[in-house]
Formats: sequence, structure tokens, C-alpha cells
Amino acid sequence: MAIEIAPDQQIWVMTTEGAELTGYNRYYLEKLANKNSKLPEDERQIKVRKRLGRHELWLPDLLQYIEEIGYGPHHDKK
Repeated sequence: MAIEIAPDQQIWVMTTEGAELTGYNRYYLEKLANKNSKLPEDERQIKVRKRLGRHELWLPDLLQYIEEIGYGPHHDKK
């Protein structure tokens, strides 16, 4: 993943912003956020909070999830 962030930065992104940064589909991230928000905080793979009726994802956790799980945008193989 080409996105690098400083570990001391607090970066929360809306699902739309997360989709733009990662190349994932916004709807997939919304489902992921909703699924994680229903879990107890200590069991979540990605920190999630709800503000103004929308989910925000903790970007460092989202990037780690993408690296470990590997689902998401796939480029055509030539």
C-alpha cells in the first residue's frame, strides 16, 4: 500500500474518503464499518465511530485490514 502515515497522527476517514484512498468500493466499506460497529470495541478489526449519522473508520486500522485480508480492488492481469 502506497499510503504512509505517522503513527502519532489521529486519522479518521468517512467511508467515502476511505474508498478514495484505498480504491475499495464505498458500499463495501460501509458494510465493513457497520459490521465492526456492532462488535464490542476490543473485538473490532477496525476502530469505528459514528458521527453525524455516518461511520468514520480509523485509517491505520483500515490499511492494516487491507494488507492482511487482501480483498478489494483487483487489477486485471495481462
